[in-house]
Parts: sequence; structure tokens; C-alpha cells
Amino acid sequence: MTCIFFGHADAPDSIKHNLKKTIIQLINAEGIKAFYVGNNGNFDYYVQGALKEIAQTQKDICYHIVLSHINEKAINACQDITIFPEGFEKTLPRFAISKRNEWLIKNADIVVAYVKYKVSHCYNWAQKAAKKGLKVINIADTSIGIDM
Repeated sequence: MTCIFFGHADAPDSIKHNLKKTIIQLINAEGIKAFYVGNNGNFDYYVQGALKEIAQTQKDICYHIVLSHINEKAINACQDITIFPEGFEKTLPRFAISKRNEWLIKNADIVVAYVKYKVSHCYNWAQKAAKKGLKVINIADTSIGIDM
């Protein structure tokens, strides 16, 4: 099974503990072995750090940073674990993140989200994932649900 992530670029570092705990629970309870994460903003940076740390002890998992455009560099300098999906090279930069997020949803079983605001791209992507039948876990300290 594969897990992806959607979260606000301005996510606070106070989510790190809950994020790591959630990822470990998914590995142990849901059998998640593969993770894909984006490369934009604080939330993605925290996810990348948590996965790097967890992968040191959980040798049977793998994770990749999914780049949205051809000249993008990994925000945490882990360029060796990046992937650039086929067909993205001709995508205009203003559509690149949307195309990447569509690819993430297509290649996932479960989503870990940090959604604090309903009026946001993050909420919209989590909502799209739920409508496609993916389980969405919102780790934000809020009552915002993600509906199918």
C-alpha cells in the first residue's frame, strides 16, 4: 500500500511529533510500505524529515520525493530519492504542482493531510483524494473533515 501527503506550506513545526506518530501507525496497522511526498513548503519538508528518520529503523519501507518540474531541487537536499514522473517534462510551470498532485492521487491508497482551512488548495486536493475513494487522515488540530 502507498501513502501520499497534502498539507499547508505554512505548517508549524509543532506538527512534527503527530506526523511521525501517524506515519508509524500506518506502517504498523495498515501495512504501508511506500510513501510519496511533494516538495513545496513546510509540510512537505517535515514529512521528508520524518520519513528519512523512520526509514533508518524501518528498513522495509521506501519513500520518494515527487518533483513537479524538471529543474526542481529537493528542499532537503535528498536529490537521490527524487522521482520525476514520465510526461511531466512538457508541463507548464504554473500547472506542474496540480499535475503532480493528480499523479499522487492516482498512485496512492491513503492520504495523510494537514488541513486547517477549507478555503485552500490543500483542502481541495484532500477532497479530490477522498472522492476517488482514498482514506484521508487529517492530522490538523481542527474539526475540518474531508468528505467523499
